Amino acid sequence: MSRLPALEQRPLSFDDCVFVNCPFDAKFKPLLHAILFAIHDCGFVARHALQDVGGKESRLDKITRLIQSSRWSIHDVSRVELSGGNKLPRFNMPFECGLAFGAMRLCAANDRDALVMTGVQFQDKATISDLAGIDPGYHDNQAGIVIAKVRRFLAAKRSGPGIRGHANIYRRFLAYKKALPAALKPEHKSVAEISSFDYIDDWLRLAVVWIAAHPK
Repeated sequence: MSRLPALEQRPLSFDDCVFVNCPFDAKFKPLLHAILFAIHDCGFVARHALQDVGGKESRLDKITRLIQSSRWSIHDVSRVELSGGNKLPRFNMPFECGLAFGAMRLCAANDRDALVMTGVQFQDKATISDLAGIDPGYHDNQAGIVIAKVRRFLAAKRSGPGIRGHANIYRRFLAYKKALPAALKPEHKSVAEISSFDYIDDWLRLAVVWIAAHPK
């Protein structure tokens, strides 16, 4: 069986890391894949709470560490809504968003930035009024629009050669998904497995390999 390379061969850099805060549910998964792919296709490194699974630190400690080590962050607050039998909203995404904005406001060197996204226009203003004055990204739950928002945010952070356009990134994302079944054969993994949250790092690692092999 072939062995995939490490997710990133280069050392993780504060300037390159992008913390992703979003719903981890089946409905949002295609958008999460689009976000992760776009981040790496733009030359950055995605960091998220499903990485580094284990019992050596609490989830809050891990999220705090990831936020501290990431100069940039992307927050989708689409799930601030009533859910399940308890009829209570889910506050994880706004809470993590607040941690990132706290790091932005309270750190001595204010060199961080964040992108806030939601599926429905003005939802953020209705649920988190403290975000008034911040221009969010509305994606209407479409992967192509999500990629456009992520690309626009990250393109402003990268000096040097320009980042390819969002339409090109979206086509590459679709090409990667089409190539995925064949790439999985030597890894003895199924499409159903690689598409689950338990295999999210495997999915992203294969995306990194595909991106490196298809630079144009």
